Amino acid sequence: MRFTSFRLEEVKKLLGQSPVYSLDFNLDGRGRPTDGVCAVTEKELVIINGQKVNFRCSLDEIGEYTTTQLVGSGAFGIIRNGEPIQLCIFTQDLLNSFAELGKLLDYHRETGIFPEPGEDDNNIRICPKCGSIIPEGTNICFHCEKKGKYLWRVVRLSLKYRWPLLASLFATIAIQLLWILYPYLQGVIIDDYITPKNQDFSQLLVTLGIFLLIPLVIMFMEILNDRCTAKVSMAVGHDLREQLFRKIQEQSMKAITKRPTGEQIKRISNDTEKVQQFVAMYGKEAIVRILATLVILAVMLATNWKLALLVLIPVPLAILATQIIFKYIHRKYRLVWSRFSQSESTLHDILSGIQVVKAYGSEKREIAHYADYSKRFAQSMYRADIFWFLAFPIIGFVATLGEYFYLYFGGQQVLIGALTLGSLVRFAGYVGMIYGPLRWIIQLPRYIAESAVSAGKIYEIIDEKEDVSDRSNPVDLKIKGQVEFQRVNFGYKVYKPVLKDISFTVEPGEMIGIVGPSGVGKSTLINLIMRLYDVSSGCITIDGVDIRDISQNSLRSQIGVVLQETYLFEGTVLENILYAKPDASMEEVIQAAKIANAHNFICKMPNAYNEYIGNKGYKLSGGEKQRIAIARAILRDPRILILDEATASLDTETEKLIQEALARLTQNRTTFAIAHRLSTLRNADRLIVLDKGRIAEMGTHEELLRNRSVYYNLVMAQRQTTKLSKE
Repeated sequence: MRFTSFRLEEVKKLLGQSPVYSLDFNLDGRGRPTDGVCAVTEKELVIINGQKVNFRCSLDEIGEYTTTQLVGSGAFGIIRNGEPIQLCIFTQDLLNSFAELGKLLDYHRETGIFPEPGEDDNNIRICPKCGSIIPEGTNICFHCEKKGKYLWRVVRLSLKYRWPLLASLFATIAIQLLWILYPYLQGVIIDDYITPKNQDFSQLLVTLGIFLLIPLVIMFMEILNDRCTAKVSMAVGHDLREQLFRKIQEQSMKAITKRPTGEQIKRISNDTEKVQQFVAMYGKEAIVRILATLVILAVMLATNWKLALLVLIPVPLAILATQIIFKYIHRKYRLVWSRFSQSESTLHDILSGIQVVKAYGSEKREIAHYADYSKRFAQSMYRADIFWFLAFPIIGFVATLGEYFYLYFGGQQVLIGALTLGSLVRFAGYVGMIYGPLRWIIQLPRYIAESAVSAGKIYEIIDEKEDVSDRSNPVDLKIKGQVEFQRVNFGYKVYKPVLKDISFTVEPGEMIGIVGPSGVGKSTLINLIMRLYDVSSGCITIDGVDIRDISQNSLRSQIGVVLQETYLFEGTVLENILYAKPDASMEEVIQAAKIANAHNFICKMPNAYNEYIGNKGYKLSGGEKQRIAIARAILRDPRILILDEATASLDTETEKLIQEALARLTQNRTTFAIAHRLSTLRNADRLIVLDKGRIAEMGTHEELLRNRSVYYNLVMAQRQTTKLSKE
């Protein structure tokens, strides 16, 4: 959904200021098509229809915002002084957008804060400056952003390797200067030896020797140039990939999950490769080619300024056409990037879920699905290339029209004796040399467009402000295990709370079970303890210290986690267990595996702890993977232990052994355990029962059964389900 109007500039002029939110509606009071905007400023709500303001109201006067579903349409309204007022109506596809707008404004009414609109899959975002649609997968409006802004940052990064860069620049300039000598020597040979039939062979041999030596020097310079350029481009590519990967690792889960994995991989691999190519082939080369053009132009003017002007007559026209084309080609390559990103994300998604695809026999459907995205990418690339391949020859032809002018007038000068044949040949050589750089410079917009888009995508992530970050002087706390929630509220969208007014205290060594229906915020609660997200309001303390004051590394290094969805890395059993504590001894690993009841099945493998388990541990059963994950958590020896369905994938016999192991493990360790099978939590010191985002009740298993409330109903429903399954 979008919260900025396509008519943003018109709205600004009518209101005299930029709106906080503005949302288009498309029906008038009689259900006829119209072109309206519902705009919200910091003080008012304004309804614009056509080119005039139809309604405006102070936000302070509004008591409630209403979104109503009608027959085939919807209506947005307010309640002012107890009276309902319908503001606008719209087609069904805008219903969710206006409902979301109402929630944003309700949040502002309660808090005085205008929250940022939440993102979803159908979000269309408009640039607040120019009103253009911001492409999917990015927050950058390339209409407003300066095209060279991000490429200049790449240039500054390459200056870090100034000595090989300078050597490459020197070699390239030397090559261009040596090529300039070629036409001069040709003119000398024709005018001094061929035309007058000069018989002084010693001077001719010296001249020919220089003529033949130049290619050898050029070859040496090209080798130097290639080696130094490769070194700089590889180093810049490596630095960008490292910066980008480090930034992604440092981001919060909110920032990571808003971009598909395939898109992030594309930015690390494809986009950095394009920027690397820019450094290797275009950035330095552009400077040298422009300098070479200026030098050759100066030589041409010094040689024969009249012929030089004839050559340059069409060039301004070609440059103007190039600037116009650059705007269009930049837009087309932005679309290419967006389509390629969609294609890559779809491919990654399908391959990640290939087991589900196979299980449901959906191979043909997924082939068609990917083929559609791939076709759209290919079409956008084809259109961009066709546009360029049609435009470039025309511009090239216009730029080189001057060649015909100088040949005609230069030939006449030779015939009347005003110009020697050698001078004309020399000038022809310079003309050929100046057209080479000119043709290359004319093609430059295409490469700059591709590189600028990729550089923008890279620096967008690198520059992204972290929403979960360490404070200026974070505490490295040695955790004892007391955890306290103090009136905590949290929502993935601030105006849609998942947890509401959560308060409780857990003493060191307590085992707390967290139960409740699906979707009430159980996993969210443990994510907040690990500080994968920051609370919207209130605070969480560990041993009396706000977790926002504790360094993230210190906090998470003392928390052990066994998640519901077990993830094992590609590698050996030993490597996966050691992931929790890389410097652990083999004895510690074996002890952890024994406590997790994993040692026996590991020893039965051909290579025991050195057994390669494949991508995501595909060689292991679900129960075996879960036990290795538990061993990994045990090896960490955490002060706080989090179990999210830790025994979900185990059979009854193994589960009993694991429960005994976990009972030993949780001694003197603060433990939070989530389990849908409520019987596994009967030994917890206390149970926290969540319902509709709030704590419904808290107590021991027996106490909560006696209360006959939410927990009692959950237990009874589960027993009934178990009874029916046995029948």
